[in-house]
Formats: sequence, structure tokens, C-alpha cells
Amino acid sequence: MTLLSAFLAAEPAPEAAHAAVHGAPAATESHGPLGDIIKLFGNFGVDGPHLAVQVVNFSILAFVLYRFAIKPALGQLEERIRQAEQLQSDRAAAEAQLAAAQKTAEAKLIAASDEAVKILADARNSAKQAIEAAKAEAQAAQTEVIAKAKAAIEADRVKMMNEVRGEVSRLVVETAAKVLEQNLDDAQRGRLNEAAVKQLAR
Repeated sequence: MTLLSAFLAAEPAPEAAHAAVHGAPAATESHGPLGDIIKLFGNFGVDGPHLAVQVVNFSILAFVLYRFAIKPALGQLEERIRQAEQLQSDRAAAEAQLAAAQKTAEAKLIAASDEAVKILADARNSAKQAIEAAKAEAQAAQTEVIAKAKAAIEADRVKMMNEVRGEVSRLVVETAAKVLEQNLDDAQRGRLNEAAVKQLAR
């Protein structure tokens, strides 16, 4: 109980003091529903001045609580709500960025895979072309070597045939000279050589 309520409780009501002085009743009884309600509150010890003091006390207490307790708490609650909404917004933005980064990474991975396949195909084609070129070059070199070998063999054969022909003609002349037991002059040797060459050429 506050000081004001204690003062009002200690001070006698004017109507009660006037009635005590004049010997009249404290108050006239009211009739009807309003009188019944006032009488009910009076039975519980509630009267006008005390009720006014309690209302003032409650208003002061409510103002103090609202000003120094409820309002800061509401401010903190609103700040927490704002922070939670900001966190949720940041989380949604981060998830969107993550999804975009994943899509970009997947696109880059697909592009890199396609590029790798293309590079591999190009490398295979280049290797195939190089192998075919090497084969063609080897075949050309082989053909050239074979042609040179054939030409050398043919030249050696012609040279050997010429040598053999010369040697045979010489032997024919010498044999003919021995058989005839006479010395042959140059003309006879030439005729014998030509005959031997003709026989070898057949």
C-alpha cells in the first residue's frame, strides 16, 4: 500500500464524519443493479478513493514497466526478429549463389569434357595421318631403294656380261689360235671376237 493510499485509508470519509456528528446513517442505500454492484465491491473493501489510488498506482506501475521493461524487451524482440529475417534472407541468397555456382561448375565441367573429347579425337586423327604419312614415306623409300637396287643389279649384270663377253672372246681367240696353231692378225682376232659376242648374245 502506497503513502497516498495509506493517507486516504487513515482519513475518515466526509460523509461518515458528518453522519457521526449528526447521528445520521453513513450513506443512503442505493437500489437497482448499480447499487448491488457497489454494495458487492463495498463488501470486498473497495471504495471510490481507494479504487482511484489503485488505478493511479497501477497506471504508474504499468507506465514504468512499459517504459523500462516491456518496451526495451519489445525492441530487442523486434531486433531479433529483424536479425532472423536478415539471416534467412542471407541464407536464401547464399543458397541461390551456391546453386548458381554449382550450375556454372557443371557447365564448365561439361565444356571441359567436350573439349577433352575433341582434343583426343584431334590427336587420334593427327596420329592416324602421321602414321599414314610415315607408311607412304616408307613405301616410297622402299620403292626407291628397290628401284636403285634393281638398277645397280642391272648395271652389275651388264658390267659382268661385258666382262664375261670380253673374257670369253679372248678365250675363244686364244683357243682358236691354239687349235689352228698359228698366230692371228688383228683382223682375224676381231672377226673371232665378233662371232663369240654374237653367240653369247643369243
